[in-house]
Amino acid sequence: MNWIKKRKWDLLFLLLIGLLFIPSVRKPVQVFVQRIIATSPDELAESEKVEVNSYDWELLSMKGEVVNFSESIGRPVVLNLWATWCPPCIAEMPALQNLYDSFGIEVDFYFVSSEDSDKLKKWLKSKEYNLPVYNAYSAYPKEFESNTLPTTFVLNKQGRIVMKEVGSAKWDSDGVKDFLQELIDEKQAN
Repeated sequence: MNWIKKRKWDLLFLLLIGLLFIPSVRKPVQVFVQRIIATSPDELAESEKVEVNSYDWELLSMKGEVVNFSESIGRPVVLNLWATWCPPCIAEMPALQNLYDSFGIEVDFYFVSSEDSDKLKKWLKSKEYNLPVYNAYSAYPKEFESNTLPTTFVLNKQGRIVMKEVGSAKWDSDGVKDFLQELIDEKQAN
């Protein structure tokens, strides 16, 4: 019994690793771990900020409507590239839902997936998310190309990528909320 007390953290770690080998619990364990290790994203350094050259990007909403990204010119934007099969994407969705609930009127949100819209609708309904989800209808602007999911971009009113996070993040942190409020409050450059 004394040996177990001394090794409880080692045993817990081994149990967690062992659970990853069971297909039915692998994804929930991965999501749980991602939520634990997620941190708040930071603003990019000035030298890393990139201007989006073209807002001409068509997206297809879950209602079947074509929306052009150009509708967001002059507004702050949160763009999330994600998938339902991606544990880090699933892990950050509650935080993104909270962020959307707080800023959905003042900030344009785009959750873009390449998955079938019926699958996306079913997944969103099962999780009770009400996020604006889209499929790309035309080619992505080159500034949004990414080989990793999730990837999230935050754009200011001038169309510059001021925050980029690859992997799961804590999007509903006070730091992110304060940063978005600053983007909302900043004057549009002429």
